[in-house]
Amino acid sequence: MKKLLLIISIMFLSIIIFSCFNIKSLNKTIENKTYSNEILDKINYVPGYTCKKVNVVREDGSYQGSYSLEDYVGYVVSGETHILDDETTFEAMSVAIRTYTLYATDNCRYPIINSEAHQVMTTVVSDKIKKAVRKTRGQILIYNNDIVISEYDSFSFLEGFHCDKKYCYSTYYKVGSKKLKNPKKHTIKVPSSWVNDLSGGHGNGMSQYGALYLSKKGYDYKSILKYFYADGTEIKTIYKVNTNGLKLDNGNITRNERPLRNNRFYYTNGESNYLEGESNWYVTSRANEILSISSDKKIPYIKKENYCNLRGFVKDYSYTNPRPGSIISWGDHVAIIENVHDGMVDITESYIGLGYYGVELAHEYINPTGIYYDSATNKQTRKYNCEKNNSGCFKRTNNIKIDDLKNRWGYDFKCYVYLED
Repeated sequence: MKKLLLIISIMFLSIIIFSCFNIKSLNKTIENKTYSNEILDKINYVPGYTCKKVNVVREDGSYQGSYSLEDYVGYVVSGETHILDDETTFEAMSVAIRTYTLYATDNCRYPIINSEAHQVMTTVVSDKIKKAVRKTRGQILIYNNDIVISEYDSFSFLEGFHCDKKYCYSTYYKVGSKKLKNPKKHTIKVPSSWVNDLSGGHGNGMSQYGALYLSKKGYDYKSILKYFYADGTEIKTIYKVNTNGLKLDNGNITRNERPLRNNRFYYTNGESNYLEGESNWYVTSRANEILSISSDKKIPYIKKENYCNLRGFVKDYSYTNPRPGSIISWGDHVAIIENVHDGMVDITESYIGLGYYGVELAHEYINPTGIYYDSATNKQTRKYNCEKNNSGCFKRTNNIKIDDLKNRWGYDFKCYVYLED
């Protein structure tokens, strides 16, 4: 009997331990999934949505102009938000406007009207709006694998509208795509002190002043959009990013492996865009790869010593302030800060101009097509060597002490170029 009780006790204890372990494992899995999805939203590509140019007409049908999608989104944010001046609201508006533009024009096949019938635009755009458009570049709303009818207004005076001493209330419909036949209703509110600024609306989708109120409560633009549109609405991007060799690293999308020759940021038709293996070839390519995820900015190919003079980007001249996804310059050498953690940094770089391979490739010339060849063999020696392991065309170095960034290979630190504001 005692032996039986001992066996039962051991089994019971094992079940408890196993259950606790499984709960911890499950929680860890859920946490990782949530964390991963949040980051992967930046590169969550949805096919089938394109726009070469947005053609805009006036109310009388006359032609007004043709604009890139991202420029047009900025013009409409400026034209539709009136007196609002809130960055998070601008970000939410950018996604809603971009989505509605593709929906209303059938991927820009048809023109859109510059009026309240469609969307109001102006060509005067603030820096704050430009930043919001860059941050949300290419992002649209998808519901049940279809584009959302992303209507928005100021604050509806229709169903459910009333005010008390603290708030004004209204009823809104959480619209989705055409596949959603019966959108849910919910009540939204804004401070009653804003009532004189409200200009009415239809009560479908997102209220601009409702978005402003949520922003002031600490919501980010993704949370605002998911609050106003149908449950299950996803934020995806229409611009495809080649994710080969990239990984999630402490919340950052970092490069972990050499870029392959199908990556357009480093190669055109499989050939190097610039002098393959040089540090500025790599940094220019990697910087534009980083910018493509959340910006419409692009940097040109420049000499190594000129990165600290790049216009349109914030610089920092103290080596103690590295940021993930920024350029680090030592003047005669440049690299990318991939991650910052625990007083350490991880960097990626290229340095084929140094050492054995630099000597081996010293007799290269450019043929008429712009490709580098070895003068003796007439072969693409640089390309051949970049395919080798440890060639110097790509290297990731982890756990460098920040103090060690003061000098690298005998070069003194010059600046950081922050690719994101």
